[in-house]
Amino acid sequence: MANKKGFTLMEIMVVIIVIAVLASVAGPMIGSITDQGRASATKSKLSSLKSALLAYQQDVGRMPYVGKVGCISSYNAEKLLCTSCEDLNVLVSDSNSGFGSNVPNRYAKKWKGPYMDADPEDFMVDAWGNDIKYVAKGKNLYIWSYGPDGEAYGNVDEAYKAQSENSDECDDIVISVWKRKRAFN
Repeated sequence: MANKKGFTLMEIMVVIIVIAVLASVAGPMIGSITDQGRASATKSKLSSLKSALLAYQQDVGRMPYVGKVGCISSYNAEKLLCTSCEDLNVLVSDSNSGFGSNVPNRYAKKWKGPYMDADPEDFMVDAWGNDIKYVAKGKNLYIWSYGPDGEAYGNVDEAYKAQSENSDECDDIVISVWKRKRAFN
């Protein structure tokens, strides 16, 4: 009798079924880990942006955009400060270099930047490729990422409250940057 070595069809089928079951369990976990990583990267980017905005405000005496009517659009009693305005460049360059030339000369003398190392098109985009919003509501100034779905969770106050309560319904990431003594106009 010849001694044949190898796997039987039944053994191969059992191994394939075990691999399929493991893949079906591990697949969703890998997606969740990826989203957690992107959320962490976005939080880090928002934190860096907040630090840059506060450093700019400390040096210059005002926040970028605030009070510039051309850069503000109305959105449910919020002021959505647009991400495409040239004034955002003040975080990376002063008015003397031409990049960020919307800064009035009275502010350019106080400018001690650059406050960010990247181009505004890079640091105003979250880990999912969505624009980061810079929003003034009431007395508060926020930076806001709509999260993986790219959709706003109501207005910025609702998203901020849901995030602080760890609501599973809200995937938005909102950071409060600054609170004024009086409301934004």
